[in-house]
Amino acid sequence: MNPGYLMLHPATDQPLPEIPPLLARLAETGLIGQAVPDTPHCFRAGADFLQRLTFLGCSPNLPLDGDQHPGEALCTIRLLGPFPSAVIISGENCRPPRCRACRHPLPEWRTYLGSANNGIRCPGCGRESGLRDLNWRQMGGTARLFIAISQVFPGEAVPTAGLMQTLQQEGGEWDYFYAQQPRLWQDGQEPGKL
Repeated sequence: MNPGYLMLHPATDQPLPEIPPLLARLAETGLIGQAVPDTPHCFRAGADFLQRLTFLGCSPNLPLDGDQHPGEALCTIRLLGPFPSAVIISGENCRPPRCRACRHPLPEWRTYLGSANNGIRCPGCGRESGLRDLNWRQMGGTARLFIAISQVFPGEAVPTAGLMQTLQQEGGEWDYFYAQQPRLWQDGQEPGKL
């Protein structure tokens, strides 16, 4: 079973980077390696993958090589999107996001999913926020483009400053979160698995 994903995404509604140059930069930095056959925009870990993430723990056991981990699902890096409009990805066991103004939890956030820009009024302070503007506490995110790194347990790794700078080369900030059994929420539809 996949322990989870580290998900990277543009932090704002900035113009999206062009996909071929983005993939070229990720390959140059060594984050991504060979393409996974029959899976679009999905790659094995590159030669410098372990230098692009900081692992927080004694000895992470990441299945990077099929020879060393026969029969196990390998770590992959997959581009999700670009989607025509912003979507939400969260884990199946995601705690509810919070209002940024008063930190009140918003457990009914799923009822506001007609579009990722719908307003949700906080019952604690009355502030109206878009779903993108909520405090997801690194358990979900809203964007049109994601980079999903599999086999990463929540909180086990963080992207290095160098990786974040690589992603920001086209002029926008990126953020990250973690998801176990991720679900993609799009245009008010029932969530789909990744």
